[in-house]
Amino acid sequence: MKANPSTGQTLIEAIKHEIEGRQFYLALAKKVRNPLVRRKILGLAEDELEHRETLSRLYWAQTGTEVGDLGDFEIKVDLSDVEQMSLPELLQIAMDTEKKAAAAYKEMASAAADERSAAFLEYLVEVEEGHYEALAAELKKISSNPGWENQGPSD
Repeated sequence: MKANPSTGQTLIEAIKHEIEGRQFYLALAKKVRNPLVRRKILGLAEDELEHRETLSRLYWAQTGTEVGDLGDFEIKVDLSDVEQMSLPELLQIAMDTEKKAAAAYKEMASAAADERSAAFLEYLVEVEEGHYEALAAELKKISSNPGWENQGPSD
């Protein structure tokens, strides 16, 4: 397969998004005392890691090269803001991010160079939409039951 630099760059951006998402969810999980809510958020963080790894394999398949070190790229999310924001605000940000990710993956899928890549990107669209729904359910639960996110095992 001929290397496609445009696809490679698009996949790099997707990988960066997954790294940012994981860092955001890990910071968000630290804010939550309720173990059920924390577990859901940590599950989202793990999904982001899995997506990053799969996107990295897809990058290799598309370009014939490894992704390389992305540790020094600029993170667009200011994680220090997480401490200052309420959980409902953070959940809304996460929901907006998941919606944007789904749209980006949908666009990437339509421009994918091969069926395998397109199928995986379509799968990511569904996963990101599922993340949105899970976050929306948590936001609804918190809105209808104030303090839910801070209920610990002994409360």
